[in-house]
Amino acid sequence: MASRRDDYLIRMIEQLRQFVAEALRRRESGQLDLALVMLMQAQEKLFARPTAGFIALPLDEQLRLLTLDEPPETAREKTLLYAELLKEASKVYRARDQRELATSALQLALQVTLIAAIASPSHRETLRLEAAALLGELTPELSPDELHAPVQALLAELGLAPRS
Repeated sequence: MASRRDDYLIRMIEQLRQFVAEALRRRESGQLDLALVMLMQAQEKLFARPTAGFIALPLDEQLRLLTLDEPPETAREKTLLYAELLKEASKVYRARDQRELATSALQLALQVTLIAAIASPSHRETLRLEAAALLGELTPELSPDELHAPVQALLAELGLAPRS
């Protein structure tokens, strides 16, 4: 039987997925500022703290905070939800003609997905394919040598190579 905490986490993750879906609808209808606000609110809910409490931290520390005291399955779900939020933020930034922010958010989504793939051996192949799709979206924007060193290292560890 699931504990109350597990039930809460399942409801929270579902609610955050709904936030992402609503942000997508807002983006598609041209309400870009509102979509971005919704994504920031979803991140705050996911991290259970204001944006200022995690945004300036290095990624490894962000992920540590995100998954602290979580069972592996929940940690993976929360990590992938963070990647999903970043990917949607990338699309909003692109729609706002903020190419640099869009590319940065997408590269971070890729890095988070790669980290999840390495940390989840039982889901590695599925996440590897997801990472490959993100890489495919990113490579028209960046040359392989423009990828951040940690992303390059994670790609190599999973046997993924960026297209030149």
